[in-house]
Amino acid sequence: ESLRVHEGLSKPEAHERAVRLMERVRIPAARARARDYPHQFSGGMRQRVMIAMALALNPRVLIADEPTTALDVTVQAQIMDLLAELQHDTGMALILITHDLGVVASVADRIAVMYAGRIVEHGDVHAIYERPAHPYTRALIESIPRYGRSRGGPLRAIEGLPPSLTRIPPGCPFHPRCPVRQDICSAEVPPDIELGERRVSACHFAREVLNGRL
Repeated sequence: ESLRVHEGLSKPEAHERAVRLMERVRIPAARARARDYPHQFSGGMRQRVMIAMALALNPRVLIADEPTTALDVTVQAQIMDLLAELQHDTGMALILITHDLGVVASVADRIAVMYAGRIVEHGDVHAIYERPAHPYTRALIESIPRYGRSRGGPLRAIEGLPPSLTRIPPGCPFHPRCPVRQDICSAEVPPDIELGERRVSACHFAREVLNGRL
């Protein structure tokens, strides 16, 4: 439909372009499957079809919102490899929205961490993973299960629950759950603190967190 509306293609032309797009995202026997219904595809293949649809009009920016949700680990890796390859081949920018920090580490150049609708930290992905400058970012990274941790020990978790977006706490929205909160955290909204090299953290104590003093 988008090809017919925006590029004025006829039905046969749009169908042929759709087949080529399906081939581009590595759907086997694309021509034979072009008229199949969604329930006839696996989860991974449906995701590939969605990517093909998103690429139909040659976008300069592709926003991928949770592209690996509900997919097994092998298929997740295939989808992310495909997105990275398409980005390299076309030169488009890729904005990845995800809760999977492992996916972010393997694909992104820069990362923006959000909490309660606000970006609380952003910068180079490797710099943030190695030395987070916001307590929420640090808590997220520490909550990832890691091979080699002592068996039987408790998994690290962030205490409490995320706030309702209709009742965001005063001051820093993360302060009710923050292990290093101070009085100022519940009284004043933290400013965006520049930490150099296009690195920013919205925490009153960003430098102390970055340097491990808090």
